[in-house]
Amino acid sequence: MKPGNFYFLRNDYFADFPDDKLMGNKEMVQGVSHDRHCFYAFYDDSTSLYWLIPFSSRVSKFKSIKE
Repeated sequence: MKPGNFYFLRNDYFADFPDDKLMGNKEMVQGVSHDRHCFYAFYDDSTSLYWLIPFSSRVSKFKSIKE
């Protein structure tokens, strides 16, 4: 994985790691199916982990999760 790039998770990921607390694959919003989420990757030197941050136009949704 290259930090600074954008990534999409494959359908297999959602089948292999089902979790109702994670973002869904191709979520339904008001009865309309949306495409798979896009993530921005960065590396955290302090934990030696790669992090994937979701891109979304639904800012208010993520503000409520953050707070």
